[in-house]
Amino acid sequence: MTTIRSTCPRCGEVDMDPEKVRLYRHPLRSEYTFVCPSCGDFVVKPADVKIIGLLSGAGVKDGLDGSKRPEEILNPDAPPLTIDDLIDFHRELEDL
Repeated sequence: MTTIRSTCPRCGEVDMDPEKVRLYRHPLRSEYTFVCPSCGDFVVKPADVKIIGLLSGAGVKDGLDGSKRPEEILNPDAPPLTIDDLIDFHRELEDL
């Protein structure tokens, strides 16, 4: 069986089964999530094209299969992101 190795900010390197990892593909930024098997922290890591390929090839499921997205877990009361929110965010980034 394949083992996924990642890092937890608190514990360092951790190993997990693919079922414990979820991949979220977003147009602007993809990420993968897991609950650290050592400390129980919820971890969100960026996923570039290479990481997406490795995780998908190892059997990691796409998180948009009906499970909650990371932002819904971290802040379930937050309103959904709108196109106006994205435009405002883009303008703020341009001002940096």
